[in-house]
Amino acid sequence: GSRLGITTVISTDSIRHMMRSFVDEKQNPLLWASTYHAGEFLDPVAVAKAKAKRKAKKLAGKSAAVKVDEDGSSHGKSEPRLDSASTLEAIGTKQMAIEGFKAQSEMVIDSLDRLITAWEERNESVVVEGVHLSLNFV
Repeated sequence: GSRLGITTVISTDSIRHMMRSFVDEKQNPLLWASTYHAGEFLDPVAVAKAKAKRKAKKLAGKSAAVKVDEDGSSHGKSEPRLDSASTLEAIGTKQMAIEGFKAQSEMVIDSLDRLITAWEERNESVVVEGVHLSLNFV
């Protein structure tokens, strides 16, 4: 790496391990969980509600504009409501694993962003590897 001018190589797992030194497992079990089991530490009802809200928002953007009267009241479709029973049915184990991975990745990416900014300010090159990386970050 030195011939290329790369001074640092780091993995996202190393970043997650470093983050663990600032918080214990009881405070943030998601951070301490294996990436493959991170979904087990999320609330399935909250995940389902968040997914339904994102879906409703996406559909609202695609549907016709909501009519707003002069008095400020609106007419149109409201967000779908989910009760606990339908919510639990809506989110399976596979989806929870994916959502856990995404949540854990977001935590790692936040720390990684600060680290990259510091390396950038010092004009240092870095290579980052790991499962927590996302094309959305690039």
